Amino acid sequence: FESAATKVDAVAVCHEVRSVALSPGERVVVSFRVLNQRQPVGSSAERYLAPGEQVNLKSLQLDSVVLMSVWATDDSRIAAAKLLEPGAPPRPCGEVRIPLRHLVSKCDYALYHSWVVLDSPGLNDSFASIGLLDSAQEPGEAFQQALNNAPRQLFQPKACISLCKNDDLGPSGQVLWTADIPRKDRIARWGPLLRSQQQHVVMCTAQHLQGAQAPRDQRAQNSHQVRGLEEQAAEQARELEALKEQLRSQQAKGLAAGRRRDSEGGSSEEARRQRELGERLEQELAGLREELAKIGDEANSKIEAANVRIRALRQERDDAVREVEQDNLHLRKVQETKEDIISEKVKLSEQKEALLKIVEDLHQTCIGAGLSMTTTGRKSIDAFKFPMS
Repeated sequence: FESAATKVDAVAVCHEVRSVALSPGERVVVSFRVLNQRQPVGSSAERYLAPGEQVNLKSLQLDSVVLMSVWATDDSRIAAAKLLEPGAPPRPCGEVRIPLRHLVSKCDYALYHSWVVLDSPGLNDSFASIGLLDSAQEPGEAFQQALNNAPRQLFQPKACISLCKNDDLGPSGQVLWTADIPRKDRIARWGPLLRSQQQHVVMCTAQHLQGAQAPRDQRAQNSHQVRGLEEQAAEQARELEALKEQLRSQQAKGLAAGRRRDSEGGSSEEARRQRELGERLEQELAGLREELAKIGDEANSKIEAANVRIRALRQERDDAVREVEQDNLHLRKVQETKEDIISEKVKLSEQKEALLKIVEDLHQTCIGAGLSMTTTGRKSIDAFKFPMS
């Protein structure tokens, strides 16, 4: 942007959306809109895109603000033009406002595969309506905060987006920068690419820490469940022993009473009742044994499931560690490339100074010999600028 009145065409794309609450059967769509920009006649309907689809933004100015909204819909009537039929609006899930002035001054003119935290739908409009937002500063500060918090807040709704000029598209016409682009383009796109790399390194580290904490919490929960089951089994065993003792006592009493009645020539009715009581106690004992066996089987199955989950979490932790190591190696390579570029710049500066000295000596020699020499060569050397500072 050479001035506030300059207009450029840009391309925006949402690559991925995470941590958005979806109902069964719903899917995510996104939309991009330039706030306070007059829309052509007949284009008032919102255009919805699937993650990964690009959209062209025409005639952007320095003071423009791009609103990206995330929606959830299960409507199967979205046509090829991505326009929802009237009466079937999608459900808003979040939004983020991208002020182009902040993008130009703080983000090197572009966003490349960068994560941003999503605000609640309509939150900025509600604050603005009651005068809680500073229109001169708040959009840029809010967007910078969304960039900074995205890789650290793993469970907050977030989106990975890219926004750049049409001239910055890759050879395939997509927002994908490859290693075979010219060197001057690599230097110009260094800032957005480095910012994306730093974000992903922070996010991988946060995921690794979260993954390392999860097995400990799961093991503690499993240990608590196992202790509870063991206490329940011990209580059942104590009840079983008490019932056995009660059964033995009743049997002994029944036998003694039977012997007394037999010796006294009494009725056998009491012996029959005692036998029935003994049979009922035997049935209760069998039921308790069966329940104890079921509890033991349930405890063993839960312990086995916990062990399988622990092994899976350990594997995920090892994979995350390897991914972080690979990202760190790539970052070191990128930093080495930057150091080589700086070193080459220093060498070119030294060569320029040496050339200026030679031209100056030649000029003095010509003056001493009475010859005239123009200063065009020196001015052209002085006017030479390096591509980076």
